[in-house]
Amino acid sequence: MPISISDEAYIFLLSVVGGMIIPFIYDLFRIKRKAINTSTLFIYLEDLLFWILVAIVMFAIVYYSNEGEVRGFILFGTILGAILYILLLSKAVVKISITTIQVICKVIKTIFTIITYPIKVAYKILRVPCRFIYKILKKFMRAAKRVGKNNASKFYRNLKILKNVRKKI
Repeated sequence: MPISISDEAYIFLLSVVGGMIIPFIYDLFRIKRKAINTSTLFIYLEDLLFWILVAIVMFAIVYYSNEGEVRGFILFGTILGAILYILLLSKAVVKISITTIQVICKVIKTIFTIITYPIKVAYKILRVPCRFIYKILKKFMRAAKRVGKNNASKFYRNLKILKNVRKKI
């Protein structure tokens, strides 16, 4: 079935948009890698995931815009969209995203500091009396242990005497 020029222009514009989506997805992975340290294994898995997503985007563009028929101008539009995104938007998107993440982290850190400040003050205030009570309890427990050992030895001694008495009877 022949396609009109307006349909081809629409398909071309969709492929340009799809071409812009692909490096945007890559930028998301770059932002994640800059924000969070990632091991080599996860980098490989992320790369695999990226290429799967690229395949899905390209398939969706070709399938929905041109009923699955691949044409040269679709590939050209995709490449053009990727180049336009990389030249015009990529640096700004990455920089704004990383700055936003850093600001959010600082805000969360500040809120955490504000929330934990009373706990730190209470700890510093209660640390001295608690140490004093701990030392007293430690001495008391040592003394109780010694008394317990003496009482236990007396109990076993009395038990032996009782057994001897029972044997004699």
